[in-house]
Formats: sequence, C-alpha cells, structure tokens
Amino acid sequence: MDGLLARFGVTTVDEFSVISGATVIPIPRQVTATTVMEQLQEAGLVIQHNYGDKSVIKITQDILGLPDHEGMRARDAVERITLDKVRDWARNIGAASYDKIAIRGEKAMQPIQQFRFDLAGPSYLLPLLRPLQQNGKRGTGFLVADVFSGRTLDEYHIKYFLRKAQALHSTLTSGTILPILVADGFTSTALKNGHAGGILMATPSALFGTHVGKALKTLLETLQNAAAYARADSPDRLIELMNSLKDIEGRAHNLRGPLFELLAAYLVRKDAVSIDIGRRVTDPKTRGGAEIDILKVEKMAESFVAIECKARAPGGVVDVEDVKHWLDKTFVIKNWIRQNHSEAEIRFEIWTTGNFSVDALSLLNKEKASRTRTPIHWNTGTDIITLASKLHEKAVSEILRQNFVKHPLATLPQT
Repeated sequence: MDGLLARFGVTTVDEFSVISGATVIPIPRQVTATTVMEQLQEAGLVIQHNYGDKSVIKITQDILGLPDHEGMRARDAVERITLDKVRDWARNIGAASYDKIAIRGEKAMQPIQQFRFDLAGPSYLLPLLRPLQQNGKRGTGFLVADVFSGRTLDEYHIKYFLRKAQALHSTLTSGTILPILVADGFTSTALKNGHAGGILMATPSALFGTHVGKALKTLLETLQNAAAYARADSPDRLIELMNSLKDIEGRAHNLRGPLFELLAAYLVRKDAVSIDIGRRVTDPKTRGGAEIDILKVEKMAESFVAIECKARAPGGVVDVEDVKHWLDKTFVIKNWIRQNHSEAEIRFEIWTTGNFSVDALSLLNKEKASRTRTPIHWNTGTDIITLASKLHEKAVSEILRQNFVKHPLATLPQT
C-alpha cells in the first residue's frame, strides 16, 4: 500500500508488480504480487478496472479521497523519459552491459530473479560479482532502478524497494545488485533509511544536472495541463518547453511522442469547441479499451475528430502493423462516441512526423475507400509542416523542423 501511495494511489497492473515489493515468480514461502493484489481487493482496499486500454489498480477512493487517475499518464511519460536518461547515464559510465539495459514498457524487460524493476541490466563491475565458482564460470551482477516523478518519497514509500534490494542481495548466487531509486526528492528519514539499507538515492537534478532536472519538472507540469497549453493563443509555452529539453538526450520515442501530441493538438485547436489529450475510453459493447491521443470536438458535440499521433525520427515509418492496430482502435472509439452522440459526425486521422510504408499506404487507401460514414485521413511529417505554414504558425513549423528533423534526438535509432 505504501508503494501504491508513492504512485499517488493509482498505477497499472504491470507497474503494481514493481511497487508491491512482492515476487512476480513463485518462490517457496513468498507471496506473489498477484496474490497481494487479490488480497487487497478482497479487503476492499483497492479496486481493479479497465481504464481505456490499461488495466488499473487504485486505492479505494472513499478511503483517502485520492484523485481518480489524475496525472497518471503524464507521470508515466516523464518517468519513461527519466528512465531513458538513467539508461544513457549507465551506458556512459559502463555501469551495465551497453545493449542489455531494458526499461519499463520494453519487451526485453525481464524480472531479476523473482523481482521486477523499472530498469534492469547485467553488470560485470567487480564489486557486484561473487567469487568465481569451482567451474570457473564468471559471475553476473545487476544494475536495477525504479523511478518516480512528481513525488517526494518518505520512509514508508521506499520500504518496498528496500525489501527487493535486500532480498536479491541475499539470494543472488552469481553476484549482487547496484540498486538506484530516483525521485524528485526524499525526506531526511527516507534518506537515512535508504542509505542504511545500501541503496543509491538520487534526484534527476543530482544525476543529470539542475537544468535537466528543471526541464523534467516543466515537462510534467505541461503534460498534466496538456489540453490547456494546446488551447493557448500562442505556442510560447511549447517553444519554451522544447528549448528547455534540448539537453535531454536518449532514445527519442519516449520524449518525442508526448511533445508531438502537444504540437498536433495546438495545430487543430482553432476550430475546436474542446480538445482532450490522452483520453482513455471503453467500448460499451465489447468492453474493449483504447486511448485517444487527441480528441477534437467540433460544433457543440455534433462532430468529433479522433487523431492518432505516431512520432518517428526522420526516415522512420509507420508500418502496416501500426496502421492495423490503429484501425482496430477506431471501432472502439466510434462505439464509445455513439453511445451518447448517435448522430454525430466522426472522423479519424493518423499523423506521423515520419512517413508511411508502402504496405501501410496501400491499406490506408483501401480503408479510405470503404469508410464513408466514418472517414479516415492521414498526414506525414511534411504534411504537418505544410499545415502549420498554412495556419501561419511559423514558430510551430520551425519547432517541427528543428526538433523532429535536425535535432540530435532525431539521429538516434528507433526502438
């Protein structure tokens, strides 16, 4: 429960396995994270439900009056960007194997023995290795980390992490771990207990410098108020944000995606009654979930445009599988809108900063010909820059060119 409170009382089911402090792989005389979750639900302390395309665990609201999902998406985005940065830091100093460090949300992310972390990778640093076994086999240690955004952690919040670190240090046979806990701040008692427990505790400012730490805080604030900034009369706030993030390197998708959504929302705001960013919805017929990157409402709820944003580096493409996944989502979104607005016009668009593969374009053209009641449209990076120019948004055009075309982030490989 303390670990869940460190996430403001709400998190995805997958992330619950990280902050529960419980095992994800059955171990004799150990309670698994799944069992912990079930027991908390039976006790009425937490509830599990679908939140769009996510399965979410949250503390029962009438116990603590915690906000429902508020800021969860924004915090997750900033935490993933921070994890990108931690990974780059670990690579640069050789703290773990360069190509084997995985972070939250990646397919390569696997538990370390029986526990799950936000970041993990094998390490061959001498202090992390056990003595060579009789067979002469080389040992392996591990770098592990969990990351929190928008929160100062206290001594209760960190208990789950201490438990994981101490259990692994006692049971790993080939080596031990270098455990790192990253948050915006720590209470004095948390620092005392964490250091006594042998974990490295750091803020983004301490790891990457004050400028980067401040930029991450600015990004979190902006994403938590994304719709308001997208509706602004000028892009000054977005320009300021982009400039403050120039020192944040890393594999671009975690940073590029949220920023592209903000820019796209800003461009479509002028003729909108309202704009919603990151709306998670559920199909009332199938109970399937989907996330709408940008939901633009026109004509006093008589017309809706759902926009999917696919940020790519220059030369990057949206492939046919991406398009298929998006087309499947459109049925969920359509049914969700229709339950309250049965006669509304509905359009679907997919935007990318890159381009579309030949197969993807073929599928899009085929679907466009058949979808007359809920038409579809798509924009490439060039199309979006052209649109910005037509809307006399010169500053936005320049942002797109500089930060998605010429920016150092853009030259890094896709993941």
